[in-house]
Amino acid sequence: TGTAIMQATVIQATTLTPFCYHSLMVQQGTATLPEIIGDRALAFALASTLGMIAARVALPAKNYRQHLAIMPFRTAVFVTNEPRLLPPRVCRLNLDAEAGLKEKVQSVAKRGNLKDYFLIQEVPPGQVFYGAVFGLDPFRETGQRELVVRIGLHRNGMVKLESPDSSTAPATVRLNAATAALFGRELSVERYLLHGLQLTAPLTLAEAAAEVATWN
Repeated sequence: TGTAIMQATVIQATTLTPFCYHSLMVQQGTATLPEIIGDRALAFALASTLGMIAARVALPAKNYRQHLAIMPFRTAVFVTNEPRLLPPRVCRLNLDAEAGLKEKVQSVAKRGNLKDYFLIQEVPPGQVFYGAVFGLDPFRETGQRELVVRIGLHRNGMVKLESPDSSTAPATVRLNAATAALFGRELSVERYLLHGLQLTAPLTLAEAAAEVATWN
């Protein structure tokens, strides 16, 4: 298995539609982190596009280590050097329909940032991120030069994956130390973004491939 995930496929990811996550609490709403696409978000999105995720009526219990370990690839964090966000947009959350009238849900909504009407900030279309997938080469596996994956809240965002030009392909990538910790690995953190998103310093593709080969 270690040798099976040593190959690195550098990928350019371009947003086709806006996307957001409830990453940061801001006044009257939430904003996503504009400079990254998380490694786990990309991993699950790619697995879905490749037909590796079964349709379910309800989501399975959250177990990132188990779910990521099953995938025949590992992912770096995808980053951009020119982060941007769209202006705040008003959204409506119908708690009655989506969460019911449970006292706990109503209490959290009234005291938190997600009220009936709240603001979000999304990453705009045309934003370019770079990262890498280790192990299975998604383009060779599918015979396609481009793949489209869905990310973000309710998977509303669409992102095109393709091989970058040699002039723009990055020589280094960043891994998520929080994901490494799921597999018992302790990596130095250069940037702490969220509990589940802790960026390492830039690693060469060979260094990153050698590290993720231990994530079993």
